[in-house]
Amino acid sequence: MRTRATVMAVVLALCARPAWALCPNCLGQSSTLGAALRLVGVFLLVPPAIFFAVAIAIRKLSRATR
Repeated sequence: MRTRATVMAVVLALCARPAWALCPNCLGQSSTLGAALRLVGVFLLVPPAIFFAVAIAIRKLSRATR
């Protein structure tokens, strides 16, 4: 039961509007993200995407050799 409450608290915290801001200073400046901040956000997603692509490729190759 406690785990469920913790999950709900995390979901509610992530859905709150200030949680989407990169920092309090950025939130105070504008309600939308500028092009530069969007680009930085995209680049932050690249390393995990590469990691998961390589991990999936390694799994497929290791299954093929068995």
